[in-house]
Amino acid sequence: MDPGIDSHAAAVPREDGAVLRLTLANERAMLEPTRLAVVDFLNARRLSARTVFGVELILEEVLTNMIKYAFGDGARHMIDVSVQLDPDQVVMRFEDGGLAFDPLRATAPAPPPTSLDNVVPGGLGLVLLRKFAKTVAYERRDSRNRLTVAVARDQDQ
Repeated sequence: MDPGIDSHAAAVPREDGAVLRLTLANERAMLEPTRLAVVDFLNARRLSARTVFGVELILEEVLTNMIKYAFGDGARHMIDVSVQLDPDQVVMRFEDGGLAFDPLRATAPAPPPTSLDNVVPGGLGLVLLRKFAKTVAYERRDSRNRLTVAVARDQDQ
């Protein structure tokens, strides 16, 4: 187990070093250690700051939404995440046993506010996902959500 991850999550890179696998509890406290494990994994492979930013942003948005909305029973559940390096992209896979939710079928959020008085926090996760992702795929299989998001790799450092 990676020393940077507490006992609620495990980070086990595959032997070829191109895949990081994490399992984390659906707790907000798991967001930061998971983010750090992914950023460390990407930085060790000298990916560009722009690529790392895109991956980090999508990771946080997807996991935040999964933690907040996927499980309505208040119980502890596990979320599986993998980050795979391909020659031209970084592929993230998120899997959980929560409520079915296909982000590709979700309606677009309301138009942006016209003034600060009309700003409502939240609601931009899907917009950011669509903006920074190269591709997004969703499937529901065996009562599990599987979301696959690819981020284009810029020229590495």
